[in-house]
Amino acid sequence: MGLLDKLLGNAAKKAINDAISSVTGQSSEPSYTPASQPQSYSEPQVVDEDIPVDQKLDKILASEFPAYQVQKKVDPRTMGAADTHLMPYEYVISQNGNPKLIIMLPDKNTCSTRAYKFSRAFAEGKGITLINFLLNSPNEETYIIGRLHQFL
Repeated sequence: MGLLDKLLGNAAKKAINDAISSVTGQSSEPSYTPASQPQSYSEPQVVDEDIPVDQKLDKILASEFPAYQVQKKVDPRTMGAADTHLMPYEYVISQNGNPKLIIMLPDKNTCSTRAYKFSRAFAEGKGITLINFLLNSPNEETYIIGRLHQFL
């Protein structure tokens, strides 16, 4: 269309393009993406999903639940369990020395293991609620806070 551009000029070219567009329903003008403007450098944003769930729990428990005591990596035998084939509890949340909630951080296959099942059964036998936050799930902070408020 170089020769046509020279003969007709911009006004005629626009009229022809508009006519073609109205007949075909498509724009005959080449589509292009404008070049992006240079951006100033800024630190990359940390997405909530990129933060490990144990770090989220540490932060949330300290800020949202300051009245509770938190123990990490608790061996169930220290709570009276006799069986040696138990998984440690990732978090034991207590109030006035009484355990109120146990949190486990299993991956997708952990819940079927013998040690996990025995640890869960021991907690239930003591009347302590045990909840999981799966390691391979997003576990957004709002979700964690909501679940903790539900059980504490």
